[in-house]
Amino acid sequence: MYRCQLCQTVVPAKQRSTKIVLKTRPRTYNQRGEIAREFRGRFPRRGMPRKQPEYDKGGVGSEIVQEAMVCPKCAEKFAAEQQAAAAAVVTSEVSM
Repeated sequence: MYRCQLCQTVVPAKQRSTKIVLKTRPRTYNQRGEIAREFRGRFPRRGMPRKQPEYDKGGVGSEIVQEAMVCPKCAEKFAAEQQAAAAAVVTSEVSM
């Protein structure tokens, strides 16, 4: 049992919750790691070559600011609203 965070109703037992994203924000990620370089040598005990460190060049993305745990009814309603909003954006871009 849990309480839906949108409609505040107590959901009966054995019903799955769904997490929905309410707010996001843009995020810029910095580069991590070093530029790939050649490693020489092996591990002293096993004779295996060393793994190359991963290099992440960073970039732009988004991160979750607020999410909610909701009941199946609210999840369906939220998904329908998101699809309607996406369809409205597509039709407004086509008409331009």
